[in-house]
Amino acid sequence: MATKITQKLLLPSPKLNRMYLLELIGRNPDITQAELAQRCSLSVAMVNNYMKEFLSLGLLEYRRKSTKNISYHLTGEGAAAVESISQEYVEEMVSLLAEIKGKILNSIMSQANGHLQRVVIYGSGNLAELVYHALDSANIAIVGICDIPVKEHRECCGRQILNPSQIRFLAPDAVVVATPECADELSENFGHLLERGIRIIRLDGLGLQPVPMTMPAAQHSAEVTH
Repeated sequence: MATKITQKLLLPSPKLNRMYLLELIGRNPDITQAELAQRCSLSVAMVNNYMKEFLSLGLLEYRRKSTKNISYHLTGEGAAAVESISQEYVEEMVSLLAEIKGKILNSIMSQANGHLQRVVIYGSGNLAELVYHALDSANIAIVGICDIPVKEHRECCGRQILNPSQIRFLAPDAVVVATPECADELSENFGHLLERGIRIIRLDGLGLQPVPMTMPAAQHSAEVTH
């Protein structure tokens, strides 16, 4: 679990804040309220309110070591509360991931006009893993995963990561760019794939269509064999 909550689109609910705070206390009874506030992106006053709530509900107990030194300890009820909220959190995340995979698949298929059989995934991070499972759930063949730099024995989803120079030999219908932060640059570098009728699918909503073949068939065949 991350050591600090990142507040972006999905803001932590009060219930999730309780889980984070109780988990941190359970791992480190000597943690201070200021540290809890910093780790959970809350104000010290808000953390103090939560601590009072935990105490009143019997989830937490204080042990004073000195006039200025207090340690916090979860009670049995506190540990049970963490377990209960954590289970609820996992169930919601599983549901959310299923929804995200559905959105990814819809985006890919809409750019492919519903026709897609063989795909190469470009990227090897978290988004690439989601793309992999979304395509796999639709029984679309993933013929390769490519990325740069390629490290020896590096894998993604149990598949060896290939150099992008191998894409044309894999003969996919499309390359799904699972690295949105550099999609513009990659799209420019994939012009030779477009010339071969390989679609470039971007997950930022900017799909590129294959361009018509302009070279004679014999010349194209000769270039592919190089």
